[in-house]
Amino acid sequence: MLGSVSPFLYMNTKIFPSTVLRRALLGLGTAAVIAVGALAATSGSAAEVLADGELHEVRVSRDATVADALAAAEIELAAADDVQPDLDTEVVRDLRVVVTRAITVDVVVDGDDPVTVTAPVASVDGVVRLAGLDGLRDEGAVATPAWQDLVQDGDVISIQRPVEVVLEVDGDEHTVVTLAAQVEHLLQLHDVELGPDDLVTPAVWAPLRADQTITVQRVEYVEDTEEVVLEHDEVRQNTSSLNRGRTRVDQEGRDGLRRDIYEVTLVDGEETDRELVDSEVVTEPRDRVVLVGTRVPPPPPARTSTAGTSAGSSGGTSVWDRLAQCESSGNWQANTGNGYYGGLQFLPATWRSVGGSGLPHQASKAEQIHRAQILQQRSGWGQWPACSRRLGLR
Repeated sequence: MLGSVSPFLYMNTKIFPSTVLRRALLGLGTAAVIAVGALAATSGSAAEVLADGELHEVRVSRDATVADALAAAEIELAAADDVQPDLDTEVVRDLRVVVTRAITVDVVVDGDDPVTVTAPVASVDGVVRLAGLDGLRDEGAVATPAWQDLVQDGDVISIQRPVEVVLEVDGDEHTVVTLAAQVEHLLQLHDVELGPDDLVTPAVWAPLRADQTITVQRVEYVEDTEEVVLEHDEVRQNTSSLNRGRTRVDQEGRDGLRRDIYEVTLVDGEETDRELVDSEVVTEPRDRVVLVGTRVPPPPPARTSTAGTSAGSSGGTSVWDRLAQCESSGNWQANTGNGYYGGLQFLPATWRSVGGSGLPHQASKAEQIHRAQILQQRSGWGQWPACSRRLGLR
């Protein structure tokens, strides 16, 4: 009802008089403005009222007011609607009556909580001024919609103020002042291209805040191959083919090789993680096999006299047979790969020093005994230390 009409508006919980609103309105002439001509008549005054896009022609009695004209046109006002001229203005000739409906618009600054404005104002700039934020435009803030654009009931005005942030990327640090709303926009403005695995802190969709540090870390995944030596073991095997206390290498050992493939994570060129993705044994290790003798050697022959034994030992063939039995199990063609050859286990150098040719195991038994006798006469039984002691030859 007209009795409840108030020439005041509401913005959140604050009430502004219509005279204040009139100063804040921008471009009122572009809004719905109605020119109402009052027609003089002896029985009253005629008036035209434009509201909600419709033109109403009404006649009111003498001394009637704008409020009476609105009542005659059956136009109801909301608390924040604006009427020009004021409701208590007397209707006179050529009076123009304008009804501007209030709209409700939210103003959001830098992504903070919205400020709600309800007022009969149509421009972005007018709404922002009524929200008490009239200094933002002078600070270089950007409004969406633009400052000069018109808004409608229920619209949201987003305002972004310029902020100073630090951008760290590719080893460089830049302090920048930007109007970018989000981290992603900032990176685009500075031509920072992101790889598929790059890390951005805060996230690209995060809003920019003053004094933030935006960090871009380049992430790369590379393949690294490592070759690992597989050390061989030594295996000792008992054998009755050798006298107790004797050993012989039956198989030389050989290390193996394993190839490991890792996926390595590099962040700004520094390794931060590695994960084993494949492993292949290229060469299996081969154990070193050592034969350990378990055979108990025969007891030495009884010695009748020292002189006789010495002579017989140096010249008798049976002594060399027993010595060969101890050294090589009586195998005059022994070649086990341990560097010693023949029944009496000559080293090649020793064999040649006593006139032998070729390798000892390739010579006849008689030739081997002959060379052994030369060696024994020259250097004694110590050339066969273990077996000569076991046989009681020294």
